[in-house]
Amino acid sequence: MKGEKKGLSLNGLNQLFIYEDDVDLIEEDIDALQSNIDVLVEACDEIGLQVNIDKTKYMIRSRNTGNEGNKNIRIKDEVIEKVNKFKYLRAYVTIKNEVTEEIKSRLVTENACFYSVQKLLTSRLI
Repeated sequence: MKGEKKGLSLNGLNQLFIYEDDVDLIEEDIDALQSNIDVLVEACDEIGLQVNIDKTKYMIRSRNTGNEGNKNIRIKDEVIEKVNKFKYLRAYVTIKNEVTEEIKSRLVTENACFYSVQKLLTSRLI
């Protein structure tokens, strides 16, 4: 049909966050998420982008997971790993929205940085 444009169409109400090469899809229904992933992967294939299946993870945050807890998300017939926490834009996201993982991670990083320059900071030459 004349005037009809072909493009990426995601189902229902959703949130799509994209930062550089990181994409975060948020859905209320696991079936809608699978459908939107299929559309997104197809669009990526059309323009020559590749989805790294090894780095792709999914997490279900819900009060009543029911049967959705047993469903698998797939990309091109490969099952995607289900996780309870992951790091997105250098911050930990957990299934219970806890900040303790983020605090622990930052303390470890900051301690490593401090101890790597401790001799320099205590030097009498400075």
